[in-house]
Amino acid sequence: MQLLRCELYKPRVIMITAFTYWNTRIAPVFDTARQLYLVESDNKMIVKESTIQLPEDLPAEKILRLLELGVSTLVCGAISKAMYGLVAARGIHVVPFVAGELTEVSRAWLEGRLANPLFTMPGCRGQGGRRFRRMLGASEEEHAMKGKGSGGTARGGGMGQGMAGPGRGRMGGPKAAGSIGVCGCPQCDYTEPHERGVPCAQKKCPKCGSMMTR
Repeated sequence: MQLLRCELYKPRVIMITAFTYWNTRIAPVFDTARQLYLVESDNKMIVKESTIQLPEDLPAEKILRLLELGVSTLVCGAISKAMYGLVAARGIHVVPFVAGELTEVSRAWLEGRLANPLFTMPGCRGQGGRRFRRMLGASEEEHAMKGKGSGGTARGGGMGQGMAGPGRGRMGGPKAAGSIGVCGCPQCDYTEPHERGVPCAQKKCPKCGSMMTR
């Protein structure tokens, strides 16, 4: 008599990761990004790929679109503290300050190599990277908690333009930061020291003409 073997059914777990991009690279600033590259993956295997246009108006509409698409992880370049708070409060894991070619970044994410400094925005490496993480209030423990889908809470979730009150800089850091840091080009990775009083976003890269970021 032939016995039938019963195997437990293991449902597929599809993860949807969104990468903001411009041309062929990760967009330098999420707040102004308009294009998403969506990767649906199952156990590090790509199931489906697609590109999506993001709304151009209110931040709330952009975040609502991410929720509609079922995004669980957002990989992006620079992101304001206020926007980070809004996205993270919806249970979306944010991986900020990423730079590089879109195809290379997405492959590194699937293979668990995105922590490599090669994919970190200029000016965010080393101690500078830790300063940015403190600015966001986003430790690895907080990311793990948000990954459980509880939604959690996030600091800096207001919609106002003044993100950190008196005595703080535009990105939530202290004004005393002054000329510390560098301005970097998201296109050709050119860097130069940040000039106090001159925002990096108002400077053009002398090599390729793209707008710089800090």
